[in-house]
Amino acid sequence: MMDGIFLQTIEGLGDPPLVTSSCEVWEWLESEREAVVHEIQADGPLCQPPAQGPQEIEVSDETDREIDWHHRGQREARLREITEAEDRLMDGAYGRCKDCGTSIDTRRLAADPAVALCLTCQQSAEAEVFSCTL
Repeated sequence: MMDGIFLQTIEGLGDPPLVTSSCEVWEWLESEREAVVHEIQADGPLCQPPAQGPQEIEVSDETDREIDWHHRGQREARLREITEAEDRLMDGAYGRCKDCGTSIDTRRLAADPAVALCLTCQQSAEAEVFSCTL
């Protein structure tokens, strides 16, 4: 019984709505940019306070700081992705894979208008990163 409910739910999702014009893409990218910039600004400065002599740093404080830096790096990377997508939109290269030049599937672009790689190139890039971490 649960399988039937689950399948009906998945089937009900359907395809994501397709973005039909460059104006819609631009508006989505700008909206996303504003949200990411707001998140970065809300983080505030991530610098260490000046030390006032020898201090012991708690391991949990150091871990929290590393997590904050990691999240900040992810947000800054997302901001770069959005900026690059806007550049591609202005240059007429939007919707084409930056590695192989083929068209990126419209469903992939609908899911994330800032995507720069086709699925094949994305999988290759991820496989390369994974193999380097082993």
